[in-house]
Amino acid sequence: MTRTIGLALSGGGSRAAAFHLGCLRALHDRDLLTQIRVVSGISGGSLLAALWAYGPADFADFDAHTTDLLRTGLQWDIIRKAFTPAAVARNLTAASRARANGLFSRTVAATRTANRTDALAALLTERAFGTKTMDQVTHPGLDTVISATDLATTNAVRFGSTLSSCSRYGTITEPVQVATAVAASAAFPVLLPAMERTFTFERSGQRQRHTVLLTDGGVFDNLGLSVLEPGRNPAFTPQVFDVPYIIACDAGPGELPSKASHFVAGRLRRSFEVVHRKNQDGGRARLHEWGAAGRIDGFTLAYLGMQDHRLPAPPADLVPRDNVASYPTNFAAISRANFIALTTRGEQLMRSLLPLYLHQD
Repeated sequence: MTRTIGLALSGGGSRAAAFHLGCLRALHDRDLLTQIRVVSGISGGSLLAALWAYGPADFADFDAHTTDLLRTGLQWDIIRKAFTPAAVARNLTAASRARANGLFSRTVAATRTANRTDALAALLTERAFGTKTMDQVTHPGLDTVISATDLATTNAVRFGSTLSSCSRYGTITEPVQVATAVAASAAFPVLLPAMERTFTFERSGQRQRHTVLLTDGGVFDNLGLSVLEPGRNPAFTPQVFDVPYIIACDAGPGELPSKASHFVAGRLRRSFEVVHRKNQDGGRARLHEWGAAGRIDGFTLAYLGMQDHRLPAPPADLVPRDNVASYPTNFAAISRANFIALTTRGEQLMRSLLPLYLHQD
């Protein structure tokens, strides 16, 4: 069977991972997972994408493993790993060295090399991916792209099953572990420090070593649609995929409640929320533009934060948006009730939308 679908899984931490699992359940039931040519994951979406792409071949086994991981959570294990005496000592030493580099060097100062994000990568190695590298995809014919943001250059860093790259520097020559890519993509700046990694990059036959400061891929593109954009020029990016149909799973909360923010912390948070929402809206608008212009054959967008009354064909037992839209993104353990609500809404939205927008021969 020819793979013709591009799948984008948005950021949104644990809320996104659970919602996307529900979406994948619906795609599995429609036998559409076998038609996915490339999956693009951001932050929480990168975790779910990697658990599927690099996990058990059998969907039921993948579902059970993912459910256990999300229900158990990662938050407290990250804290335990990051705050052992040995880890704290390494972190303080690295932080002091980074500060000295910043004071006495005109180049970009290195960040810490032993921090909570490194603890997350170690935890993902233990509980999910082992030492698998990005090329070791479980499903034949499937490409993966996990995106992070380099704070040093402000460019995206794309970790892929075929190749990994940064547009500023070129293609990464070393194998990249899946756990490293997912941890970097999920490093939400408020909660997790940037991850420092040094890679060998190749461009035009020349190789150079560069250090990147990796943070949440959602800072650059929280919907994961950039690598699926039709007509991308291979002269400027090696991540080019010819997919006529796109399925996008967006775990954004949608319209935010009205709030007065008079003090600095509230103003800064609200300003971030405004910028983030505008970027989300812009990403969804581009998807509609691609479809309207005939640049793709069509798309299905399952949007967690969509107002219930705006859904074209909501099921009678739909999990209400207000029950899940404000769920935290912090990778804490998810209760059974919340897990069922998040996954069920994802499954319901995808099941109701696919017959309307995806017409299979």
